[in-house]
Amino acid sequence: MCCVLTVLCVVYRTWAVWSGFVCCVLTVLCVVYRTWAVWSGFVCCLAYQGCVEWACVLCINSVVCCVAYLGCVEFTLLFDQESSSLTCHIIKAKGLKPMDSNGLADPYVKLHLLPGASKANKLRTKTLRNTLNPVWGETLTYHGITACDMSTRTLRLCVCDMDRLGRNELIGETLVPLKKLSAGETRRYNVCLERAVLTDSAADRGRVLLSLCYSSQQGALCVGLIRCVHLAAMDANGYSDPFVKVFLRPDLGKKSKYKTSVKKKTLNPEFNEEFVFQVSHEELAKRTLEVTVWDYDLGMSNDFIGGVQLGIDAKGEELKHWFECLKFKDKKVEYWHTLTNHNPESCD
Repeated sequence: MCCVLTVLCVVYRTWAVWSGFVCCVLTVLCVVYRTWAVWSGFVCCLAYQGCVEWACVLCINSVVCCVAYLGCVEFTLLFDQESSSLTCHIIKAKGLKPMDSNGLADPYVKLHLLPGASKANKLRTKTLRNTLNPVWGETLTYHGITACDMSTRTLRLCVCDMDRLGRNELIGETLVPLKKLSAGETRRYNVCLERAVLTDSAADRGRVLLSLCYSSQQGALCVGLIRCVHLAAMDANGYSDPFVKVFLRPDLGKKSKYKTSVKKKTLNPEFNEEFVFQVSHEELAKRTLEVTVWDYDLGMSNDFIGGVQLGIDAKGEELKHWFECLKFKDKKVEYWHTLTNHNPESCD
């Protein structure tokens, strides 16, 4: 019996030792498991953050691709100071964004001078059908552009898609500050189109090209109404029916007021009409020449577009033009003048 008890004691002690060892092992395993759980959570967080950053990079790259996908346009600009003209030669575009269901577009180019009335100074090319790489080879010209304009204005070039059944859509545009263009220099541009659209809210009333000449042989002032450009649109169709009134003040006779013919549906009319005012050279120095541009409305009062006054009380280009006319007899002097909103007839 004693032997049996002794054996049992030995077995119990051995079991106790092994059970303690097993408990230690289990404790170590628990610690290892918890450590692994913490590190696995940290790794998962890093992996998640990496996925987010990778997704952002993909998104940014896709946006960049979309912007580049608008395409590029190639053109040249030339400012001729002697003729007061800005010439834009539209060469071609490449890789334009598809706008139609057939995966192509019907592109054309339109130009605006900013700031200014968009309808009055808009020029555009012809439309080319079903192409993403159009070649225009067209020349568009703005007249009445002075050196002052070149220092303050910006050319907006838009590439659009023509839609016969709906509204034309903008594919992309680019802005060119004209102050960077030197007179007589032909500069070539090859630029990527941008999606941003700039709203043109500042609208001027336009310009008029006048010629003055005092004829010593006739004893008269000859006033030439050559043309107007960039006139403000006064009618619902986006155009005007302009004509010009010319008045030599003070009015000492019935031959002191003239008006041109009416030009229908245009914002850039050409008149090429001349009027003669019988006045001595000494008396002319005391007079004021008023030129006003109007929009003709049938059966209604005509709308005033803008005007300009030349005389000894004038300033700037108007005064300079008047003095040159008085100083150089029998010489035709041409100047571009900016129309203002001052209406002399409203003061009568």
